[in-house]
Amino acid sequence: MQKKQPTREKLLDITFDEVYIHGYNATSVDAILKKAQVPKGSMYHHFKSKKELVLAMVQERLFVKMDNFFKFEVEDNKTVMESFRNTFTVISKNKMLVTYGCPLYRLMVELSARDKEFDTLLTSKALQMQEGIKSLLLKGIETKEFDASLDVETFSAYMLSAGWGILSLSPTLSSSKNYINQTKYILNALENYKN
Repeated sequence: MQKKQPTREKLLDITFDEVYIHGYNATSVDAILKKAQVPKGSMYHHFKSKKELVLAMVQERLFVKMDNFFKFEVEDNKTVMESFRNTFTVISKNKMLVTYGCPLYRLMVELSARDKEFDTLLTSKALQMQEGIKSLLLKGIETKEFDASLDVETFSAYMLSAGWGILSLSPTLSSSKNYINQTKYILNALENYKN
């Protein structure tokens, strides 16, 4: 017998899917409640508002998924370049990412200019992701894989924004093959700094 998922957890999971696919503004509390099959009072027992629900979802679901989607870390017995290539390959195989784009990026575009609380929260994660890329690049310099002239601050921002840009194409223009082909240009730019 399958264990019943607690209401709060179910609301967070469904909110992630709804906001990711439809965006914050197009997602209604009623749609979330209908999919969760819970009464409105149950939601308000856990969250005071749609905004509070989505903020909790960002911290408890979106950030965890971002860490899984964009694992920028050196793998055992691999170079930094191979690790970047592997990360891009894994991303290219994630159908949701290729179809709908980066959920963090989408929320930043939709909400950051309008809501300071969302902007602060979402920007903190984007900066954390950029720091992960920067750490990899620094490791590449440290191990002499890359030349010390590589501006890790600028290049990490470029890699993150370029990767998001490729994922932000319409579903008609998006495919795993296109993603891999386009991320090759990011890696080619990094190749210029190889020792």
